[in-house]
Amino acid sequence: MLNVLKAKTMAECDRATIESGTPSVLLMQRAAQSIYDSHEFKGKVYIVCGKGNNGGDGVALADIMTDKGLKPYVFFIDKNVSEDSCYFYERLKSKGYDRIYGISECDYNADIIVDCIFGTGFKGVPCGIYAQVIDNINKSSAYKIAADIPSGLNADNGLFELCVKADKTVSMQFAKSGHFLNDGKDMTGELIIADIGISLCKEDYKLIQRSDVAKLFPLRKSNTHKGSYGKSALIGGCTNYAGALKLANTGLCALRSGGGLNMLIVPESLANVYAQAVCESTIYPMTDKNGYMLFDKEKLDVALKGVDCLAIGMGIGADYGENIKIVEYILKNYAIKVLIDADGLNSLALDTDILKDKKSEVVLTPHVKEMSRLCKKEVKEILADPIGVAKEFAEEYGVTVLLKGATSVITDGEEAFLVANGGPELSKGGSGDTLSGVITGLLSQGFTPVQSAYTGAYITAYAAHKLAQDYSQYGVLPSDVARSIAEIIKDI
Repeated sequence: MLNVLKAKTMAECDRATIESGTPSVLLMQRAAQSIYDSHEFKGKVYIVCGKGNNGGDGVALADIMTDKGLKPYVFFIDKNVSEDSCYFYERLKSKGYDRIYGISECDYNADIIVDCIFGTGFKGVPCGIYAQVIDNINKSSAYKIAADIPSGLNADNGLFELCVKADKTVSMQFAKSGHFLNDGKDMTGELIIADIGISLCKEDYKLIQRSDVAKLFPLRKSNTHKGSYGKSALIGGCTNYAGALKLANTGLCALRSGGGLNMLIVPESLANVYAQAVCESTIYPMTDKNGYMLFDKEKLDVALKGVDCLAIGMGIGADYGENIKIVEYILKNYAIKVLIDADGLNSLALDTDILKDKKSEVVLTPHVKEMSRLCKKEVKEILADPIGVAKEFAEEYGVTVLLKGATSVITDGEEAFLVANGGPELSKGGSGDTLSGVITGLLSQGFTPVQSAYTGAYITAYAAHKLAQDYSQYGVLPSDVARSIAEIIKDI
């Protein structure tokens, strides 16, 4: 796992490193060297510098490039620059460097533009000359490299009104959460994390990597049987959304991801529909009315006998009043792992306090709009602080939250993990249903709720990305992803 920091924590780490004896100019020189090492610099190179230490990285980069026989053009937006910037400017002049240009002299007609305008501490909206410069950089056909973070991008949440759209970003020592959240991935481009000797003073978040997932799948012992790997159930489906539960079960998602036994609990009037779609799973019909499941305590107790974990909500429909009775009964009476998704979440939003009186270990998998209903916050408020909102809710209700997005946030209220390998190929109805099936299979075989959530999210995204190589980002279907889960686990 890689450490991912907030801007404030990054500033604290930087300050602590300097106070412990590492000169700031040395850190700046290392930052510049990391930018130089990240790319093959050739042709006409423009380095656009702001007045802070991010601009100093740019002047230090020019100093290094001059030593290598290159002749970059350095443009300052503001005449008032940092002390460390002045240090490297004096070094440049001592080497015969002609002069540093004012930004008004920049024509943006370069092969490479290095963005050293704002650092990770920037908040707000670029205005005046800064807005003009960023707009001109984006209009340029040059290859764009950002120092630490694209200028104008919020380093904490990845939001912006105007920022540099970088082809590559070189982040100093640690990734920042803004590189991944909201539009951060699109604006950051290729992300390189450079070790420049800054010590970690405090942990914020962890980025899940392939190796973190791979180690959770050891070779299995020979002397095992189906009961060794858990019994899971999927509860959902209705007349209008019969396909959702099929997707969760397509390719036997729960089994393909490693579970031992799986059962579909469906409306009785639709049992024959599901019987045609499954082979390995068993089916248990529930009392229903017009294809929508009703709460039936006796039948639920029979269905859930021996079940280790279940997922509820996929395609269950909008009879929220009946749905919440089922959810509440399960949570209060069964000490099992329960994943709640889709209309299960929308039903839960009627009374989230039932989460405070539960026997079950609960995983919630909302997208932003569903999270808005659960926590009674506006979508824009969640987007401004997705990790904080998810952590707050998870802590208050004692659950694990998987907040889905381009980068998914997984938290139990204490730790927070980011899964950033998702792409637009997952932007189709049914992807969440497939994810729920995968997570359920992981829960059933003994993974913790947090492990199941981040592993399921990573595997599902990985599968979709591989399929996009054949079908394109446009052509991948959730059913393709579901069928490929076993192959992906083998690959990982």
